[in-house]
Amino acid sequence: MHKYPTVRCLIGIVAAGASALWVAAGGSAAAQTMKPDVSVAIFAEHYALAGRLIDDLDVLETAVSAMRPRAVRLDACGTGADRAQRAAAHRFRNLYLELRVLEPDAPGCLSAVLPRAMPVTQRLGQRPFGIDDESVDRWWHELIP
Repeated sequence: MHKYPTVRCLIGIVAAGASALWVAAGGSAAAQTMKPDVSVAIFAEHYALAGRLIDDLDVLETAVSAMRPRAVRLDACGTGADRAQRAAAHRFRNLYLELRVLEPDAPGCLSAVLPRAMPVTQRLGQRPFGIDDESVDRWWHELIP
């Protein structure tokens, strides 16, 4: 990684230009027509997937992987969901991702709000669980110079 901001900026511009040329040449026709197979509503302390509330990223990954999607939509619902969304994007980075930030009263978020059940045991720590903040931050930092 270059320590000079202008070099990093120039690298980003060159990469964006190359991507634009690739798209213009039809290189991503499959990506342009790909629609998400799985949608995950993301809240500050949990994920909602197909009617289930999940407060652990490892459990979410297992559930999504079992669906064998080619593309995943990650909808951040309301304030505070950015940490959980960034972590989910990091976890599903090998799939086509569609990231959206929605208002809490958006249809995709309202349909994911379910009555909450009290867990049988209480885990300590910040929810959602299973997030390696250091790895996520490092990945995002390398992805977006």
